[in-house]
Amino acid sequence: MRYRFRCEYLGSAFYGWQAQNEGGKTKFVTVQSALEEALAIALRTPVRITGSGRTDTGVHARGQCVHFDFDGEIDCARLERSINGLTKRLIRIRDLEPCAPDFHSRYDALCRYYQYTIFTRPVALMRDFGWECGTLNLDLESMEKEAESFLGEHDFIDFCIPRNDGKPTDCILTEFRLERLSDWSCMFHIKGNRFLHRQVRAMVGTLFDVGRGRYPVGTVNRIFEKNFKGERTWAPPQGLVLQNVEYRDY
Repeated sequence: MRYRFRCEYLGSAFYGWQAQNEGGKTKFVTVQSALEEALAIALRTPVRITGSGRTDTGVHARGQCVHFDFDGEIDCARLERSINGLTKRLIRIRDLEPCAPDFHSRYDALCRYYQYTIFTRPVALMRDFGWECGTLNLDLESMEKEAESFLGEHDFIDFCIPRNDGKPTDCILTEFRLERLSDWSCMFHIKGNRFLHRQVRAMVGTLFDVGRGRYPVGTVNRIFEKNFKGERTWAPPQGLVLQNVEYRDY
């Protein structure tokens, strides 16, 4: 029987999402390995889980979606309590329920929603949940205008970790909006059908370069047109949160 749940986690506590094994043993503690270990203890059998996507080391999540198979019925409320007790307050799962046997948390996803937070003054309490850029006077209007260039369908091969595996690199972005949270913080809201490895961090880093005046408005289109030469900034992981993953029935 197949089950699914939502989970949130503190990305800075894990070496990314994907389990990393060496010689049959866990090499690094990841979100996937921590959840699978907790499920194995609670259900008394090995369990393999599948997430809607892989988050990098330091990237947080509020709405990651996960599915797994288990041969038997589960008391969902009881299992939720068990998993949340075993993961040491670093992971919390919710909305555990049985689902269709062909449901797939990755391939059935219609939209993925990320948020990225930037601080333009020194911070202490929130420094693990945003990009602390010091006291830079960012041109938010230019960043907001440039973000519109990402909307629609594009080949994002130049906005991700280099790859040559032959897999498609086209993505469709439906929202890239800048929200001013205060006079020293802002948040990008980014939605799309799919995202490549470190794509969001590459896009935000390019907007940051535009905002600080390193590159002019129009840089994103020049990159798409492969008419750009120059070093680019990668936004750090701690400002990024996988906020939600949308499905037809979940």
